Amino acid sequence: MVDVKKITQLLTNVVGSERITDKDFDIIPYSRDLSPAKQKMPTHVVMPETREEIQGILKVANDIDVPVYVRGGGTSHWDAFLPQVSGPSIMLDLGRMNKVLDINERDLVATVQTNCTWAKLDQELREKGLTYLCSEAGGPAMTIGGSVMKAGGGPHSTAKFGFHGNQDVITLEMVLPNGDVVETGSAAWPSAGKFERQCLGPDLAGMFIGAEGILGICTELSLRIRPAVDISERLTATLPTLDDVIEFGHYINRHVGDEFLQGIYLWVDPTAPDVFFLMMDIFGYEEEIFAHRKKRIVDKIEHLGGEIGDRAPADDYYGRILTGLTDLFKTGVWHFFGSGSLRIDDISFLYKVWKEEVIEKRGYTKAGFGGQVLPRRWLAFMVTNYKEPEEWDELVKMCDEIDEIVLNGPVVPYGIGGRDGLRQFFAARDTGYYRLLKTLKRTLDPKNILQRGIFIPEEDF
Repeated sequence: MVDVKKITQLLTNVVGSERITDKDFDIIPYSRDLSPAKQKMPTHVVMPETREEIQGILKVANDIDVPVYVRGGGTSHWDAFLPQVSGPSIMLDLGRMNKVLDINERDLVATVQTNCTWAKLDQELREKGLTYLCSEAGGPAMTIGGSVMKAGGGPHSTAKFGFHGNQDVITLEMVLPNGDVVETGSAAWPSAGKFERQCLGPDLAGMFIGAEGILGICTELSLRIRPAVDISERLTATLPTLDDVIEFGHYINRHVGDEFLQGIYLWVDPTAPDVFFLMMDIFGYEEEIFAHRKKRIVDKIEHLGGEIGDRAPADDYYGRILTGLTDLFKTGVWHFFGSGSLRIDDISFLYKVWKEEVIEKRGYTKAGFGGQVLPRRWLAFMVTNYKEPEEWDELVKMCDEIDEIVLNGPVVPYGIGGRDGLRQFFAARDTGYYRLLKTLKRTLDPKNILQRGIFIPEEDF
């Protein structure tokens, strides 16, 4: 095994002594994410500032066979960047690669470094009358690269635009595990520029999006941007039954298309499991169109027997998405489980599991049920929190049991991560998709340097 101090010296040669540490007191803050995953500590944390430094770090890692883990804002909920193996490991803190590199107002394309936050990009865009219509709920800590590499999505704009990577990611700059640099889309053709997702055969961006960093490290990306919304308003409503929620979801998607809402967020509190509360974000560029959309929404809710409520909770919720959810952890560490995307009709399956298995059978009354309408589908989840360490074993046991039930149903898992995430469930299903992913991983990363044990267990490599 390579000596820790030897690794420190090799990395110092790449980035200098100020941006590398092997000291426990520096590393401990990097040993947890936002999930209940147990503490896992790398032996080194290094903070690159350039693509070339990342190439140098990967060369060191390949030469001495030490795994590299990639950390963005540290906000993953499924053990997605913590070291999965014993012995030396290197964690890349990409926090210094956080610039908005270019805003092309003619082509409506923004190019950013991977650790630029949604808040930073949105601020600079709005100064020019533009926006991305950010759909992540994490405030200043949520990074663009992290969102895209996990194919993320959140409660804002999902009704119209879906997950990151569905349509708005134009080009990626990726450093492969062997240090090669690959640009995707029109950026792959040096004289073309950054304006088109598809270029020169297959959509290589789609291979990296959602792979959680196991196939390469994103250093830059270009996104489609839009004029800032002129008119917006928030609504809340309560619908009588889940069937009414499903009907409303179909209405949004079918009758008026994805233009209707930026966001629609369902919440069901465990203390009132038969009360279906919706928060909505309506938008438009013209008053006439906006008024038409709002009327259609209100009319449909009333037709279903629902009631329009006080808009204040929706204003508060959507308003804090970019400014920071500062009180998020007052009630303890949050954990999402039993989650994934599914067809609109199938949300009844997930709701039934939550109500019968979590609340009624196990008597666990701290987990709420929620979801967002995506184009043609739902992203739904169960969410709970805990404060005391002794709650951990009980919570994880229950969540694993629920995840097993959910993932045997019509649900596509959201976020895989490591051994304390959903990796075990993914690996147990030996599908052609999983076998192809392992083939890609072995081809691009024959020494299993990058994100070792994330997504693919060591024994499956």
